Amino acid sequence: MTIKDSHASVLKVIKLLILLSGAKAFSKQEIIERLELSERSFYRYIKTLKEAGFVINNDNSYYIIVKKSAQFKEISSLLHFSEEEAYILNEAIHNIEASTRDKENLIGKLSALYDSDRISAQYVSKENSSKIKPLLDAIKDKNQVKLINYKSSGSGKISTRIVEPFEFTPNYISLWTYELSSKANKLFKISRVQKVEIIDTDWVFESEHKANLLDCFRIGGNKEIPVKLEMSLKARNLLIEEYPLSEQFIKTVNDNKYIFDGWVTAFYGIGRFILGLPGEIFNIDNTDLKRYMKEKQELLRNI
Repeated sequence: MTIKDSHASVLKVIKLLILLSGAKAFSKQEIIERLELSERSFYRYIKTLKEAGFVINNDNSYYIIVKKSAQFKEISSLLHFSEEEAYILNEAIHNIEASTRDKENLIGKLSALYDSDRISAQYVSKENSSKIKPLLDAIKDKNQVKLINYKSSGSGKISTRIVEPFEFTPNYISLWTYELSSKANKLFKISRVQKVEIIDTDWVFESEHKANLLDCFRIGGNKEIPVKLEMSLKARNLLIEEYPLSEQFIKTVNDNKYIFDGWVTAFYGIGRFILGLPGEIFNIDNTDLKRYMKEKQELLRNI
């Protein structure tokens, strides 16, 4: 076996470990198809994991790693990265003392492990898992779906939407779709969908599919709205802790004065943050955001 083949085998074993460490069990055929394995390689890699000490349950010919095993507990915290964790990791990689080539290789190897739908089971709750699978299938097969009884915060209505799903946001929290009724790309939160039903209709508007922007407050939109404001040390700390991707937009003025100079796609994400910290945010340098905040404060006074 060449060094290249050896590396490929190691990568396949790690991918198998990630797949079987989730909440869902997979059949032999599903694993072979997802990881592009031969049947011989499948059994060899299963044996490798068992020899490493992982307890693999294969009741009814469905495979999953037993979570109580010591080996699983030791490695589980190393297997999964959210977008925010990936941002922090990326910053760390680029700050280490190593050649550019070494850094690129490290980033490439990490990307190779986390670039497909196999990790969805690790991120989603039991409530959402039944909705993720048909959406993944619909994206793969390019089918339209019904998002049944979607609870919209924007309109305050519950309705069924017919969409063409094409991309998940990190951690499978939301879904980018092309909505047929509005003829627009829209972001839907998975938790607000009661049920997903695949329609026996292929995508029609694939050329229109486009995942729009997602700001550091995890709000989607189609344009960058520049926002600049000053904040206290308390606000700065809470902002980074709750929304780690915001750190790239924060500048230090002194020990208790910081400036957020970035962009958002809408005001309700950053607006919720500001409303929760009275007296800690000041000098908002955006007329529209100021107006938005005044309207929300007026609503609060009327409660």
